[in-house]
Amino acid sequence: MEKTDINFFNQRINLNTDLKNISLEICKQFKLGNFISNKLITIGYEDYTYKLITSKGMFCVKILNKDRTKDEIESYLERIDIISKSSINSPSLLYLNDKPFLHLNYNQNVYNVCVFDFIEGKSLFEANCDINDYLIKEIAYQTGKINNLNKKPKFTYDSWSIINFLEEYDKKSKYLSDYNSKIIGNMVDEFKKIDFNKLPKGFVHGDIIKTNVMIDKNNKLWIIDFAVSNYLPRIIDLAVISSSICLDKNSKEKTYDNITLLLKEYDKYNNLTNYEFDSFYCFYMIANAMHILQAEYLTKAKGFSEQNEYWINEGMTGMAFGDKKEFIKLIDSLRH
Repeated sequence: MEKTDINFFNQRINLNTDLKNISLEICKQFKLGNFISNKLITIGYEDYTYKLITSKGMFCVKILNKDRTKDEIESYLERIDIISKSSINSPSLLYLNDKPFLHLNYNQNVYNVCVFDFIEGKSLFEANCDINDYLIKEIAYQTGKINNLNKKPKFTYDSWSIINFLEEYDKKSKYLSDYNSKIIGNMVDEFKKIDFNKLPKGFVHGDIIKTNVMIDKNNKLWIIDFAVSNYLPRIIDLAVISSSICLDKNSKEKTYDNITLLLKEYDKYNNLTNYEFDSFYCFYMIANAMHILQAEYLTKAKGFSEQNEYWINEGMTGMAFGDKKEFIKLIDSLRH
């Protein structure tokens, strides 16, 4: 990622004081002991996240973006509360008077704060490690558990979500390069043919990508950031994982092996239907298309960033690997 512009992140929450002052208030309210240090975490597009170290340990603090509406805040809190009370491997959420957040008024500003236990490790993105069979099997297992949660939170709109492809394409296709416009445009009719009523639904994370999966110092896997989770076709999670975590940019063969293992392992916990198999290629391609569509839009609207460039390259590689005939062959080998 490019050199950090602290002001860019501070603007997300209208931070008008030293971050230490906010941390001191958080330590006091949550009874976290004495403040030692804080450090900004620069990965992510939306909120303000930082590492807080106190005399009682390490914590991850998320301050919700100032532009989030009341409904969006309530939606986010509903989701993290669901996960915190489940058996999913996700950082523990700290509660304050039975509430999953702190509404902090400080220096004529308002901060909506959530505090989690800090995971001592790195995201798959930060670690830049090879994606091995252990990781894929564990991700498949955790994804199966997530999709089986008997929860239907109020729908939240995510501009990056596969489910919103047609609406986002209509609004933003004009920002695509000529090359990407052609290949993504070809997927519009394919997507319109999907019968969503035939796809099994569940609680879906929606964004299981390399930045949202962590490996701790004991090699334990953790899923983070359920902000855009919804009750949707469960195949969405598998398509997103395949477009990011399973992608080996140096090898289409390795990418296909990773996807095959993901689907085979997931099928052990939640039997995939024939219609899910039939639809998987389209969802995989749209997952990659959304990376390109949103990142090219942000580049044109707000300027170049290495984060946007990363997703454009990921999406283009993933789509280039999406040979339909080979995908059908892969899928047919997995059918029951």
